[in-house]
Amino acid sequence: MKRLIVKPLMLFMLAIAGFQLNGFGAAPKPLNVGLAKVVITPEIPVRLTGYSSRDFPFEGVQHELWAKAMAFGDAKKGYRIIITVDLLGIPHKVTEQVRDALAKEIGILPANLSICASHTHSGPQIGNIISHFNKPLGPDELAEVALYAMGLVPKLKGLAMNAIANATPSLVSHSKGEVKFAVNRRTSINPNGVSDHSLPVMRITDLEGKTKAIMLNYACHAVTLGPKNNVAHGDWVGEAQIQVEENLPEGAMAMVVIGCGADQNSSPRMNNKKPEMDLVYAKDQGKQIADEVNRLLGEDNWKSIRQLPEGKMKYVELTFAEMPDPRKLAQDAKGAGRTSNYSLLLLGRMARSGDIPEKIDYPIQVWDFGKDLVMVFLAGEVVVDYAIRLKKELGEDRVWVNSYSNDMPCYIPSLRILKEGGYEAETAMIGYEKPSRFTEDVEDIIMNGIYSILPKSIK
Repeated sequence: MKRLIVKPLMLFMLAIAGFQLNGFGAAPKPLNVGLAKVVITPEIPVRLTGYSSRDFPFEGVQHELWAKAMAFGDAKKGYRIIITVDLLGIPHKVTEQVRDALAKEIGILPANLSICASHTHSGPQIGNIISHFNKPLGPDELAEVALYAMGLVPKLKGLAMNAIANATPSLVSHSKGEVKFAVNRRTSINPNGVSDHSLPVMRITDLEGKTKAIMLNYACHAVTLGPKNNVAHGDWVGEAQIQVEENLPEGAMAMVVIGCGADQNSSPRMNNKKPEMDLVYAKDQGKQIADEVNRLLGEDNWKSIRQLPEGKMKYVELTFAEMPDPRKLAQDAKGAGRTSNYSLLLLGRMARSGDIPEKIDYPIQVWDFGKDLVMVFLAGEVVVDYAIRLKKELGEDRVWVNSYSNDMPCYIPSLRILKEGGYEAETAMIGYEKPSRFTEDVEDIIMNGIYSILPKSIK
């Protein structure tokens, strides 16, 4: 009789365990994960970047700007760290300086650190993204840009070290939802423009299941606030972080990385007649994300992540189609406004040393979390076609694509967008002091670079 009782009981317990392990059969495996955050709002009013019409320093701080870090691993197995920053972009030089500082401190490999910008258009000017203005910055303004960038490196290095110091055994899992406030902004060129409304979410809990952090990805420009709101603000990204955290246990942290949203705008946005409505729009968009995260947290379809991410990195060469004509630049520079400013800056570079690049070294990074998930990190303003193609080829639920990562060289168009033309393909390039559009092999080069470092389990 005892055998007849024990055996069904054991089967019952195993069945219950299967449900408790996120319904996917594999037991959750604790991973060492640490978290930290630090305010990166400028200490004095400076010019905000993202809109050329802002000609004076910000008039207040509506939201603090944050840098947040999530560190995986330990001293024995090595560390993998992702940092998010509420900035328009992160220059490659800053990323490399943080990597160098951490390599000296903890021996981190370059492929195991990624810095991802939120692309808020209500954050301070930084680095080589310096020509988003109607006129050149004055000497004092340039000094403030330089000082902010110089101060950011030790701050991010210290943030990473704090995350490492806070690391404890944790359970990691991921799921996917959907939010629909992003719209394709190129409909005047192509009325059939597509969007990526997926909301992949990663959850970090303690061993009892209490949520410690949420990291999410959404493919959309952070442009809900227009230039008339001359305040430091995280845009919809900042609102999403605030409202997600409000719904989590006290002390839990929310991080946002941006997907391939270079041709995607938030909607509604930028009410020029009633600019105060922009703040309302951003709050509502943040709520849409927070509500979707809450819905996911109430479900049991979370897949466990059971291995530390393994990073790989590769640089590929992207070639510009042509070099600019100095005389044409000179004619453009004689005008007024931001395009004339861009032409003057580009012409100055050509006159000083002729160092306009014919190519750029473009960083591609991959984090392999095992057979169920791989993260791809792409630099610059990447259009949605890349994410849609990768998800189609690799599996919708298996790949997570982050753009605005590790560098901010320029827009990264697809072949389709190059053929269509327009801002993302052509006119945006001069604002990044680039000579022209890319050659039409740009998409193939990037995709081949990604595939060359993808793990075999995901191909």
